[in-house]
Amino acid sequence: MTKSELEILFKTHYAAMFRLAVSLLYDADEARDVVSDVFASLLDGGMAIRSDNARGFLLTCVRNSCINVIRHKHMRERFIRLYSTGDEPQVSGPDDSMMLAELRNYINNHLPPLSRRIFTMRYLQDMTCQQVADAVGVSRVTVHHHLSQSMEKINAYFSNNK
Repeated sequence: MTKSELEILFKTHYAAMFRLAVSLLYDADEARDVVSDVFASLLDGGMAIRSDNARGFLLTCVRNSCINVIRHKHMRERFIRLYSTGDEPQVSGPDDSMMLAELRNYINNHLPPLSRRIFTMRYLQDMTCQQVADAVGVSRVTVHHHLSQSMEKINAYFSNNK
């Protein structure tokens, strides 16, 4: 996809995508992040889009990204309690406590320093991707890539160690 095609898609569909994200997340900053991530994926060539169904495709991408954000919020809140206090959290069962402790250990010992810093700033300090990019001195796309790679590594680790 060329930059001019992406620009046309952005100008045509951004407002509807943003409205959908805000209606699902109730947070304008997170909504902007979600919409920007969809366009970043298009720019990186991570997704292909047909011009005859662009609106539906883009809105579906936003909806799915919002669902992922919502799913991760509950785990993030539990992880923040564990990580910030250093104590075992009051969670629903021993398996949850063990999983959260293992997650904290994995992040501290297996993520590269920049990825760990970006992950911590985004999910523990609840900064937007743009705020993280500004603080670290990298582009927003770089933040997105580090977060994606970190989540892939974490998911792979936990999938293999169940």
